[in-house]
Amino acid sequence: MKRRLLVVIMAVFTIGIIACSDKSQKISPELKTEEEVVHERPDWVMEEPECDDENCYFVGLSNIYASEKGARDDSMANAYRRVVQYLGVLAKSKIEEASVSYGLNSQTIDPTLSQRVYEKQIAANVAKEVKATKLYMERETGSTGKRGYKYFTLARMPKESINAAFQQTAKKNMEDAQKRAREAATEQAKQQAENATNFWKDMQKQGLLE
Repeated sequence: MKRRLLVVIMAVFTIGIIACSDKSQKISPELKTEEEVVHERPDWVMEEPECDDENCYFVGLSNIYASEKGARDDSMANAYRRVVQYLGVLAKSKIEEASVSYGLNSQTIDPTLSQRVYEKQIAANVAKEVKATKLYMERETGSTGKRGYKYFTLARMPKESINAAFQQTAKKNMEDAQKRAREAATEQAKQQAENATNFWKDMQKQGLLE
């Protein structure tokens, strides 16, 4: 009898342990581990580039780094590249549209060449002109399976600097066109060079951004 009672008690005790164990494993949906938490990214991460009255804004994204400093530096370097690339494409588009309105062909005005010249002008000023205004960090697992840091940087560049670099490019192109006009062997070549001179003079006045 005592043996049977002991068996019953042990069975009840075991069932109680299992029940408590199951209950402890049912974590509330509101309580998530750090790995499960998905932070809501700020709006600026997805809404660049844009400009206000004084600045244009660009977002740099880093690769995954073991250190926060490495991720921050990489996100800033990415912002630099985005500034140069975006403004170079914007300059090319403006030059293409304006040259059509002037009736100038690609032999007289080369938008691709002008884009490269402008990108060099911008790149020379990026390091000292572009400033970080906001940072956002995420933890993420990299290709090695280790947890690391990923940074987003919202960087600004003054519109004044953007226009100044474009105006320098236009000035250089205008001077090149003036030289071609002076050295032209035919009247037609001289006229084309003079048209290009007037075009770049107008571009210099306008700048890239309104």
